[in-house]
Amino acid sequence: VASFQYKGRRDGKHCDGTVEAEDRKQAITMLNGQGVQLQQLSEVDSNKSGSSEGGISLSLGGSKKVKPRDITILTRQMATLLEAGFPLSRALEFVSRQDSSGPMSEMVGDLSRAIQQGRDFSQALADYPQYFGGIYLSMIRAGETGGILAIMLDRLAEMREADEALNDRFKSAMTYPALMLGAMVIALGVMFAYVVPQFATMFEDMGRALPGPTQILLNVGNFAQTWWLAIIVVLVVIGASFRAWTKTVAGAYQYDRMRLEMPLIGGFMIQFAVARLARTAGTLLESGVNMVDAFASAGDVSGNLYISEIMKRALADVRQGKPLAVALSSAPIMPVLLREMIALGEESGQVGPMMKRVAEVYDRQTREIVSGITSIIEPFMVLFMGAVVGMVVI
Repeated sequence: VASFQYKGRRDGKHCDGTVEAEDRKQAITMLNGQGVQLQQLSEVDSNKSGSSEGGISLSLGGSKKVKPRDITILTRQMATLLEAGFPLSRALEFVSRQDSSGPMSEMVGDLSRAIQQGRDFSQALADYPQYFGGIYLSMIRAGETGGILAIMLDRLAEMREADEALNDRFKSAMTYPALMLGAMVIALGVMFAYVVPQFATMFEDMGRALPGPTQILLNVGNFAQTWWLAIIVVLVVIGASFRAWTKTVAGAYQYDRMRLEMPLIGGFMIQFAVARLARTAGTLLESGVNMVDAFASAGDVSGNLYISEIMKRALADVRQGKPLAVALSSAPIMPVLLREMIALGEESGQVGPMMKRVAEVYDRQTREIVSGITSIIEPFMVLFMGAVVGMVVI
């Protein structure tokens, strides 16, 4: 019996500990049975105080780690090779040779050996839950059962590629304003520390009183110079407290809800979450998953606990016989387009294709929003800085 240290999440909360099992596979099975979503699993070496594996992405044989984008590339490569007629084991061997010493190569090599030993592909993938989640495994199982593994891998690759593109746009939309805001704060700091005091000295030499706006800026600058350490401590405490609050189930739920209801950016957040939800639901439905399970899984990967909870309540009504579009009508935060397309899909029996179209619509809208943000942020910052300078001069 060996001991394994694990880190993960259970019921939305972080958890960690040690579990004893005969091997790694049994440890994963035991923890999955306890509802733990694994992020890290490493065997405890009785001769050492630590282990060589760590991080959210498991290191498989070096300092590098397998990233989500690596899994997407692997999925695309496997789909292409299987469509070209490669047997599964040979396709895995081919992929592993692309990087003979990297962590991906070691993982893919393990998968290849598992296939040669007679295990199903989905069973082999289940040994790496930190990379291949429930949706991924469900679609692989469906592909194995229906003899359409290449098609399922292609759909998974398309879904992951679209999600990564959406995530990149979201990061771009959030990062650029943050950088501009940081530059503006630095510029204001320099102004308060050097420029405004010089204006004050100049007015004193002239025997004139400072203009009201300039006096206000000077007072703010003096306060910041005197109490800068206390200000930093207060900001750190507030930030740490907020972070701790958002890690609780109730805090994360309320924070996700507030993000969706915020002016200006709330609509973008909704479109981002709904695009992921619709794309995942559409992919699962086209892969043969029933509607309740498809939307339940899609809600879980939407990236927003509030939307996930809305979907759970709606699906509870669906189990009682209510159409999903009607069940979602009590949640005004869900876009009308989504509800109408679900209603059309339920009437025509084409919910999957309808969800794919919803995802395409919101993908296009998020691209337009990001483009708009980057085009207006610079003029806005210039106007703001001009207003501050005007307060000093006037």
